Amino acid sequence: MSAALACSGLSVGYGAAPVLSGVDLRIEPGEVVALLGPNGGGKSTLLRTLSGLLPILSGKVKVGGDDLQSLSPREIARRIGFVPQDEVWQFGFSVEEVVSMGRLPVSNGFFDTEEDRRAAEDAMRQAGCLDLRARPATELSGGERQRVLIARAIAQETPILFLDEPTSHLDPQYQVGAASLLRNLAAAGKAVLVAVHDLPVAAAMADRGVLVYGGKVTATKPIAALLESAELDQAYSSEFERLTTPSGRLVVVPKPRT
Repeated sequence: MSAALACSGLSVGYGAAPVLSGVDLRIEPGEVVALLGPNGGGKSTLLRTLSGLLPILSGKVKVGGDDLQSLSPREIARRIGFVPQDEVWQFGFSVEEVVSMGRLPVSNGFFDTEEDRRAAEDAMRQAGCLDLRARPATELSGGERQRVLIARAIAQETPILFLDEPTSHLDPQYQVGAASLLRNLAAAGKAVLVAVHDLPVAAAMADRGVLVYGGKVTATKPIAALLESAELDQAYSSEFERLTTPSGRLVVVPKPRT
């Protein structure tokens, strides 16, 4: 059975300069995989390349067994939903209209059929932004925009979902909600790859962790094992404390510098 996505010997970057090289990665349906590593390490570049937004420098990417480079942009958009870190809209589209744009690759109409409307409404409900549906997207806060971007990707109804720092603008309650949402999407069969800045959030949402550091993918492990590893301290140039909450959750925090 083919993985939802698999890459081998992959090099990614801008122009001819690789940011990451020799990347081997496999993502299965029904799992959440967290990309971890310091800022500037290449997590966003990797996500954009796997989404077809940046050209592959070398190596192979297979999406459901098909070569990514053989797929048209529309075919990629039917298989992979992508949530960027942020997006600024210049026009006064409503939130519902922005979310409905996620239906464009899959709709049989001009993303305005009854099926499209139901999918957009369900996506807004899941992402916690249904109450914003009539608001102009240009008037949203950063956290509200992030929820709308997540809803737009859910409305796409793709088997694969990539998210780039989806909780960075969210309040704690919405961070918890986003972690639960990704777990639910994976339970429904989606393959989810998410770049995460907040390590406790990664522990709550992911099955596996992938450590991106020094131009390489240096470790791929179950999330708890990765968060407890010395490789994490090395990648972040920090010494971490590992705590277990009364509920059994692992919390990783930097030790204070003396």
